[in-house]
Amino acid sequence: MKIKDLIISISKSYSAVFFNSSTFGGIVLLVTTFINPNLGFGGLISILSAYGFAKLVGFRNEFLRIDYYIYNPLLVGLSLGFIFKINLLSTLFFAIAGVITFLFTYVFSTIFSQYFKLPILSMPFVISSSLLYLASFKFSNLFVSSLYPNFFQMDYWEELPLIVNSYFKTLGAIFFLPNPLAGLIIFIVLILVSRILCFLSILGYLVGIFTYSIFSSSLYQALNDLSAFNYILISMAIGGVFLIPSLKSYKFAIIATIISVPIVEGAKVFWESYGIPVFALPFNMTTHLLLFVLISLGYVYVVHIYKGTPERTLDYFLTVSKRFPFTGREINLPFSGKWTVWQSFDGEWTHKDAWKYAVDFVITDEEGKTYKNEGYYLTDYYAFGKPVLSPVDGEVVEVVNSIPDNPPGKVNRENPYGNYVLIQDKRGFYVLICHFKQNSIRVKPGEFVNKGAFLGLCGNSGYSPQPHIHIHVQLLKTIGTPAVPFNFSSYITNNCFKDIGVPKKGEIVEPVFPDKSLYNKLNFILDQTMEFEVKERKKTKFIKLKVKMAGDGTFYLTDGKANLYFGIKNSTFYFYTYDGDLNSPLKYFFLASSKIPLINKENFIWEDFLPLLTLPLKWKRELYLFLASFNHNLFVTQVKSQYISFNKIKSFITFPKGSLEATVEISPDFGFERIVVGDKIEIKRIRR
Repeated sequence: MKIKDLIISISKSYSAVFFNSSTFGGIVLLVTTFINPNLGFGGLISILSAYGFAKLVGFRNEFLRIDYYIYNPLLVGLSLGFIFKINLLSTLFFAIAGVITFLFTYVFSTIFSQYFKLPILSMPFVISSSLLYLASFKFSNLFVSSLYPNFFQMDYWEELPLIVNSYFKTLGAIFFLPNPLAGLIIFIVLILVSRILCFLSILGYLVGIFTYSIFSSSLYQALNDLSAFNYILISMAIGGVFLIPSLKSYKFAIIATIISVPIVEGAKVFWESYGIPVFALPFNMTTHLLLFVLISLGYVYVVHIYKGTPERTLDYFLTVSKRFPFTGREINLPFSGKWTVWQSFDGEWTHKDAWKYAVDFVITDEEGKTYKNEGYYLTDYYAFGKPVLSPVDGEVVEVVNSIPDNPPGKVNRENPYGNYVLIQDKRGFYVLICHFKQNSIRVKPGEFVNKGAFLGLCGNSGYSPQPHIHIHVQLLKTIGTPAVPFNFSSYITNNCFKDIGVPKKGEIVEPVFPDKSLYNKLNFILDQTMEFEVKERKKTKFIKLKVKMAGDGTFYLTDGKANLYFGIKNSTFYFYTYDGDLNSPLKYFFLASSKIPLINKENFIWEDFLPLLTLPLKWKRELYLFLASFNHNLFVTQVKSQYISFNKIKSFITFPKGSLEATVEISPDFGFERIVVGDKIEIKRIRR
């Protein structure tokens, strides 16, 4: 690992204590620890010894990119630097502490992730520091040569209001610097990096001390209790880090802080009886207890991907939930051509209760009728005898093919599903397609079918008053088990392309399939490169984009400053997420072409949503992200696009209080030829 990468990783370990990944904030916090040089050196020595040991036992460089491996040794080094001054003996003690903490971190992180599905937090720090504090009582030479009276916890700025002074001291105590100067620096870092974390630190502190004062009848005592830093950490962790920031997560933060008060005081009685501080044990206990319950209950707002700050996580969550409302059960429409939804989810007739997640399709004419003539005969119905196609790739597990078709207006109550095909999708669920024409099914149990394979003909068997296709998804093989939510992919309705959705009653839908030419142009290959000239507000620069693959197998375009992740799914090319420098021209690729249907058909439209991260003004972006945590629907960046000619797309991007127009031209070979955003940004492909 290069020295620069090592410095960046170490600085991020300081930021990670406050649940963010800011390099700048980490460097400021690192420098702040040297308000007490013993403390500052203690932290660095423990980090470096942990890293050195990790390299010795064969860890790869990825070690330093996992923040809990580093911030736990950091905190232990700081805790020891708080009571021991730097000399050869204490340096050895700090180095040993770093190795011990690394070992605890590795073991406990494995146990917590595998058996409890929980983050390790700072539990290794609590255990290591407690053991090392106790051990130091036996090391008389360490006390004689290294112990020092700590004057760095003395009060400063007594003219500040007591509650402000106490808040800053408590904030500083997280880094073992219980004075207002350190707390003020940390507060400034927090407000620059994350307004949500800053807000939650204040909320947690106020809730904690006032709860304590109610039970103890002494607000003064509460304000002078430095272990109140646990309230700050709990509030930040629950309200903005491990739960998606929202009014509900803030309520959970308040509840967690309140219940932590007796945990803090109870732990202090036990821990202080051995002459050691309680450290962050109450923070770990409270956060782990609440998270375990919420994860076990399947709480939907538990964070699965943390993006470095609560604001970025919230933006990512809101964007993904709008852009990709996938259930994992996306299927194709079971036909070709145009069909009409006769009954959708929670329909007015038979789609109720345990079977409400189902859709029925018929064919209608221009007048909305499902039949010609008088409709006396099954052959009068447009849907009767039409091909029914497999909506998934899977194995046919059950077929019924011999039930007679009902005359129009009659139903078969004894065999409500009529003739049907049950397919087990390879993703682990079952798809049931019903009401086939008698003896028309051409697949057998045990046969594997691909999407679009011919299954049989639409009929009127079972509980069916007119010919139609019924389809639903279930989790069990047994016919009659409850239906579960699912989505259809890649269809057009009302001249709008839907990459995913559930059409409503009366909608006319038509499945669409990807154009191979467009697919090949946007199916980028690893290490492909594109060069562009970028004209931005009268400035010109040149960039080279390269296709790379991330560790999880996803592909992305990069210019070295930012990464734009992409993929193809549901007949659609997507730019999924954007990471990195917001000044990179890659941002304009995201704006202009976040979603591109791979369909050679002009004039139809489609919609998409973009993260607030793409807002042009930083102060607006950060303000909106903070306010959005109180109301997820408060701000939306919406995109409406259409092909205006083959390979050329125009988009209208509506920001909160603003809009932009963008066009993108797809290259004749691969990639993009030209992108225009607004009237000041133009990106043109360079051919060499």
